[in-house]
Formats: sequence, C-alpha cells, structure tokens
Amino acid sequence: MILFERKILSELMIGRTHYVDVGERKQVSVYYPSDTEVHLRAADSTVFRGEMTMKDAGYKISWHDGTDGYYKIAEHLGAYVYIDDNGRSAGTITKIVPGNPEYL
Repeated sequence: MILFERKILSELMIGRTHYVDVGERKQVSVYYPSDTEVHLRAADSTVFRGEMTMKDAGYKISWHDGTDGYYKIAEHLGAYVYIDDNGRSAGTITKIVPGNPEYL
C-alpha cells in the first residue's frame, strides 16, 4: 500500500469530485472545491459540508453536521482507497472527475 502525501493529495482532490464505493452496493460523492472545504453526498442522498485541513500524509475533516475524521488516500492493488483514522478501508474510488458535476 502506497500512501499519498500532501502534494499528490492536492492534485487528486482539489477541484475534483470523487465517486467512492463504500460497500454493500452504495456509493458516495465527495467534492473538494478548495484545500479547506469538502462536500459529500451520502448514499442516502444527504449532503454534508465540512472544513478540511491538509496534513503531510492525509487530511482532517470537521463536518458541520457529522463526526470529524482523519483520512488518507492510498494506492492498493491498482485502486485508490480511502483509509480512515483506524487504518481501515473507508471506500474505493471508482472515478475522479474535474469540477462539481453533482452540484454539491
């Protein structure tokens, strides 16, 4: 597993939307408009907004209406995966697109 550091994370995230398979045939959409904010549409269509702080090898999200978390993105077996603060997979990125096509 290769963890991405701040410079690579910025390239993968800022100004892009990630589509993430979180298991059980559920997908979330995550949009990163800047290096300080994040928007997420959960599998049940609830939209969350939060503040993001980039770290050396990950980032912290303080959700306005949810639980704060620390995440990393890594390459594992040819896929990009989100890693939660407990070191477990939080989902697999299935697609990264520029902009905010989901209007989050």
